[in-house]
Amino acid sequence: MLNLYSLGMKRGLLYETIITTINQDGSPNAAPMGVICKESNIFVLHLHEGSQTIHNILRENIFYVNVLRDPLIFVQSTIGNPSEDDFEQLNNGFILKNADAFFKGEVNKKRSVITEDNLGKSRKTIIQADAQDLVINKEKLEPFNRAICGVIEALVYLTRFKMASSDKQKIYLDRIDEISRIVNRVGGKDHKKAMKIIKGHIPKVYFKDQS
Repeated sequence: MLNLYSLGMKRGLLYETIITTINQDGSPNAAPMGVICKESNIFVLHLHEGSQTIHNILRENIFYVNVLRDPLIFVQSTIGNPSEDDFEQLNNGFILKNADAFFKGEVNKKRSVITEDNLGKSRKTIIQADAQDLVINKEKLEPFNRAICGVIEALVYLTRFKMASSDKQKIYLDRIDEISRIVNRVGGKDHKKAMKIIKGHIPKVYFKDQS
C-alpha cells in the first residue's frame, strides 16, 4: 500500500517540500514548506501568518505536497513563483510537473498558536492533514531532510578548525552550535548522533549548550 512511509519518510521527521495551492483567482501558487510525517497517512504543517499559502489552505482545505530536490524550483517558489509551465492542473488543484512524487493533503485539524523565538513573538497555524492519492514518479526516491546538509556543513568546519585562527575558530564554533540546534529540531536519531560525535571532537568549553 502506498503511503508516506513508502516515500522513505520516517515518523516524526521534517521534510522540505513544495506546497502547491490554488489562489482565489484560480491561478497556481507554490511555496517551500516543511512537512512533518506523523503517521503513515497523516502529516503536519506549521504555517506562519500572512503567507498566500495559509490563506489558500484555510479557504480550500485541499492542497498538494510535492517531493523533489530541484534547487531552482525551491528558489523560484521562495522569491516568487515557478513558471506556469512548471505546473499541471489536477483535481481542482495544481502539482509540479517535475516532482519526484506528490500527494494531496486534506485538512482534518487546525489550531492557531503564538510562538516566540529570537525574532520575537509570532502567530502560526498548525495544520494536520490526511495524505491521499500518492503518486511516485521516480524509482529511487529520497525526501529531503536538511539535517544531512547540516551534518556535512559541520564536518567542513570541523576539518578547518585546527588550521584556523582563534577568531575564525570562534566563528566555526558558533556555526556548529547553530547547526546542532537545527539538526536536533528537524533530524532523526542518526543525524543527532552524528552531530554529537562532531561536537565531541572540539573542546567542549567553547559550546554554550551541550544538551
